[in-house]
Amino acid sequence: MNYIDGLREDTAVLPNGMMFNARIKFMERICQALLNNELPKYHFPQFQLKEKEITSYMESNVNLDEVEFQTMAAHLEKFDHDLGEFRTYLQTRFGYWATITQDFAAAIKAEFPNETFLELMAGNGYLSKGLRDVGVETYCTDDLSWSKYNQTGNLKMTEIESLDALSALEKYGHKVDNVIVAWSPDREDIDYQVLQKMRQLDASFLVIGEKNGATDSKEFWDEANLIDDPRIEKINQVYSRYDLVHDQLYLVK
Repeated sequence: MNYIDGLREDTAVLPNGMMFNARIKFMERICQALLNNELPKYHFPQFQLKEKEITSYMESNVNLDEVEFQTMAAHLEKFDHDLGEFRTYLQTRFGYWATITQDFAAAIKAEFPNETFLELMAGNGYLSKGLRDVGVETYCTDDLSWSKYNQTGNLKMTEIESLDALSALEKYGHKVDNVIVAWSPDREDIDYQVLQKMRQLDASFLVIGEKNGATDSKEFWDEANLIDDPRIEKINQVYSRYDLVHDQLYLVK
């Protein structure tokens, strides 16, 4: 059974469970897009149930007897828990870490018009795929040294040049307007090394991650100067923050 089928099984045992079909269909479209070597079109809504949704649903089923009500409550809790596993599923099944969507890539192009990009540690190349699809000249690089751990690097979305981050900076850093990194691992300091190297270049440095959270090393966040920029604010309006992970795009000095 796949993840989406599991959600449908959850709702099948809930009274009026069809009311949750819209969010499941949205999630299914995301998975189908990735299976089709495409990016999801739109940034994601919150998938887990909001407190008022839970309260409203429970109140609509107060006519159940006590055993039925408790059973329903347990099924609802399981469904909500399973909704919260969507990010983990996307990461393990597709190597899809940063939530790269078509509207997000289009927003980057709109705010950085006619500029070139170098993506480091690109994984499956979701971000470069999105930028290339909207006509942005993008160098996509990764030596895929981490591909043995999950689907990262095993489901390539676009052409990826086999270069580690520092080698890619040596080769392309002076040729592009912007260098971008999405979801650098939190237990490695390669992002800190990249930051030091970037300070010797003229290109802007863009990072998608969660400050002091799920991504990037402590050394990086301690050293990074995060720059307020209206372009970044506009782009972040279409970056998905759909669960407890509060990642976003940063301009870093």
